[in-house]
Amino acid sequence: MNKSSIVTVILSILFYLLLLILYIQDVIDEFLFLLILFISLITLLIIFVVFRKKHVLNRKIAIATSIIFVVFCYEFPLIGYYTSPSHLAYGYMEPTEALEGSGIYSIGVDQFNIEDGKNKQAVEELLTNQHVDVLSVTEVNNKTVYGVKTRQILKWLHLRKEHSLEETEENVALYLGHKDKWLKSFLSRPNIGGDSAGLSLALSGRFKQGDFQNQLPIAVTGSINEHGDVFSVGIMKEKIQITEKTGIPFMIIPSENAEEVATIQKEIKANVKIFDVSHIDEAIQLIHDLNEKP
Repeated sequence: MNKSSIVTVILSILFYLLLLILYIQDVIDEFLFLLILFISLITLLIIFVVFRKKHVLNRKIAIATSIIFVVFCYEFPLIGYYTSPSHLAYGYMEPTEALEGSGIYSIGVDQFNIEDGKNKQAVEELLTNQHVDVLSVTEVNNKTVYGVKTRQILKWLHLRKEHSLEETEENVALYLGHKDKWLKSFLSRPNIGGDSAGLSLALSGRFKQGDFQNQLPIAVTGSINEHGDVFSVGIMKEKIQITEKTGIPFMIIPSENAEEVATIQKEIKANVKIFDVSHIDEAIQLIHDLNEKP
């Protein structure tokens, strides 16, 4: 590729990035974003036809057209998110023990998609009137929508795993070496989703096997694989808030979330002792040490 072609590539990408920044910053909406890309694509095709005999120029136009076509196709799914909710709200959900008496509590969060909310205060008032203990309200902007769109495309391309209850159940069962009725029963409860209960379920299974004793209430969140490795989960701020509201003094989280959680603790000054682990065995040792303390 010669210098002129490289310049064409750079200029095309910069043009796209400029539009993307304007969209992310809510300066333009998805329709105008895609419309500009589409008009640019049509314009380039017309120029390509008009100057088809000028091979040097045509090569540059062909490169620019190809780039704009690819990004237009990549961004086109944004149209599907036109009816996205105006706000996302998170509410309190009572922590639950998969095995009663284990002291291992799974932390879940209620999520509400609000259509046409005027502002955060109005959304909070609406949910409070519906007897929802609101933890946080987030306005859905272009950046939020773009993140959802990108994650969906990665799932379509099999470049990002979709964490499901079935996957959580399978990983916990493989780790424990068997599948018990209590595991399926817990995952069949309403409002259970994602993979963040994996660590608490695996710990509950180890507790049932008699691998450790526990006399303390401990909140646990984190996903796992079949080897017992612990991975990050989302909505950590709200999970910490729920742990504190419930009065649970200890919380175990994935090490991958440690930096994020340290920032959150400084922000909300939660009165919860939080420990991070990267493997289930670390969590078991931690629980043992906490129970040994006078």
